[in-house]
Amino acid sequence: MTDVTGDHTIPTPAEREKLNAALAATGTETGFWDRHGRPAAWPDDIDRWQPETSEPATDQPGTQPF
Repeated sequence: MTDVTGDHTIPTPAEREKLNAALAATGTETGFWDRHGRPAAWPDDIDRWQPETSEPATDQPGTQPF
């Protein structure tokens, strides 16, 4: 099971390059897949990613978003 605690920031391009090399060397999946369903490296544009939603999020005060 993957440890989900810790730092949840997006790695810098230099860090992503190191992570991708280490993951490729060990055969570990990144959680990203290409159009054919194969494991893929961290996308180069991950720092510009925005979630696609059909409606604005309206969380109730004091509640968690998920």
